[in-house]
Amino acid sequence: MLRKTLAFAAAGLVLGGVFAFAQVGTRKIESDARVEKLLKDAEIKYTVDNEGDFKIYMKVRNDRLQGMWIISETQNVGSLEVRQVWSIGYVSDAPLSPAVTTKLLEQNAKVKLGAWQERKMGDKYVAVFSAQVGAEVDKFTLLTCMSAVATTADDMEQELSGKDVY
Repeated sequence: MLRKTLAFAAAGLVLGGVFAFAQVGTRKIESDARVEKLLKDAEIKYTVDNEGDFKIYMKVRNDRLQGMWIISETQNVGSLEVRQVWSIGYVSDAPLSPAVTTKLLEQNAKVKLGAWQERKMGDKYVAVFSAQVGAEVDKFTLLTCMSAVATTADDMEQELSGKDVY
């Protein structure tokens, strides 16, 4: 009986440690090998964060750099598997002003791929340009999506702030 109790206690400590480890957010999630292959084939430099997402800096017009993320986690819409590609265009300490929100919504009606979203990240309010792309996308399509996202976000960043931060 003591042996069983010790075995259950040990299993509880091991499992409890696994669950606690997963809850604190220090566990590294694996990146999507499909994205990794496409980026390597395209000879694009990237890093992978603890959530398994790909961080890329792309050159855009006038030698500006724009950071973007390709999310490894996918979502299903019926039989379609999609992932998000996004980039920051504007950051504020307060919720986005009506003027900025109107500008973003007006641009949403003009872009061919993607849309502006407001997200709360920590104590900041962030305008993110995001596009959905098929998870089984080919290299050319992914690069086209990345270019559209980076350029759109960078154009808005330059228009609203005049800076090259994101």
